[in-house]
Amino acid sequence: MKVKTATIKDAKDIHRIHDEAVKETCKNFYTQEQIEVWLADRSPEKYHQKINSGNMFVVEENGKLVGYGHAIPGEIVAVFVDPTFQGKGVGKQLLNYGLKIALKGHKKVKVESTLNAEEFYKKHGFIKVRNDIKITKGVEAPIIILEYSAISPNSA
Repeated sequence: MKVKTATIKDAKDIHRIHDEAVKETCKNFYTQEQIEVWLADRSPEKYHQKINSGNMFVVEENGKLVGYGHAIPGEIVAVFVDPTFQGKGVGKQLLNYGLKIALKGHKKVKVESTLNAEEFYKKHGFIKVRNDIKITKGVEAPIIILEYSAISPNSA
């Protein structure tokens, strides 16, 4: 498996991975309405601006895209894995790559996590800060705010 910077030609696969991951991994944590609103109005073209920023990245396995991530300094914006590749280290690779971007000029990194991904982030050193609500088109969905610190607790 190889992590690389996303290109415009990856947009279709990024869109596919996003849709499939949300539909499969969020179905036991969110209502159908919450999921539909979350995924509404998305298309491959909607990822172009973020791809062009240079802060979106993908994992490729045997020529197939199996996950994508997006990070900016101070924040992990997205980590999504094709459901058929979950549990195979793809998310960890994406998160580690994203942290390199997010830690540039920052000692702490924030992520707004879905309920189903909370344990993934905790397993990789993030600490829960608080519960929150995201409102999209008037539909509320619970999320978790977590934070990663590059400062060792013993060094303070």
